[in-house]
Amino acid sequence: MKLKKNTDHSISSLFSLLLFGIFVLFLMLMLLFSARIYQQTVKQTDSDSELGTAITYLTTKFRQHDQADEIFSGTLDGTPALCFRDKINEKDYITYIYLKDENLIELFTASDSQASSSAGTVISSLSDFQVKEMEHGFYRLSLENTSGVSTQFLLHSTAVSSGSGKKEDLQVTEYITKRY
Repeated sequence: MKLKKNTDHSISSLFSLLLFGIFVLFLMLMLLFSARIYQQTVKQTDSDSELGTAITYLTTKFRQHDQADEIFSGTLDGTPALCFRDKINEKDYITYIYLKDENLIELFTASDSQASSSAGTVISSLSDFQVKEMEHGFYRLSLENTSGVSTQFLLHSTAVSSGSGKKEDLQVTEYITKRY
């Protein structure tokens, strides 16, 4: 009797091994692409967080001071700043928000004190912060984070300057965001 060699078994084993190898290869490729997408998502989230923190903070501060003569553009040690005036226990205070060393900084101080731009609390990391006072109570704010993502938005003060002799009811300040 002649023994017959079973070739069907070795071909099916080879096919199974090849199929398993292809599965492992696609699994590894999927993991590599997923890791790259995750890194990009985290980077974008961090970038959005920097701008989001600054926008939310500035908008909230603006709404808190939406009364006659409480919001104005000024300077602190030659640095342009968005300024907010407060009166606490019959004493005047000013909050300066300005850019220094790629940080958006807030400084709260008495209006008659010698404030320094080196003092203050960091709000967010930004590479650019500009405020432009426009007509009819509008302020255009431009921000750019350290990653180069920019945004501009408008804040509108509904309060009328005390120079006109009348004061309107306060309304919610709205902002328009434009990204590029």
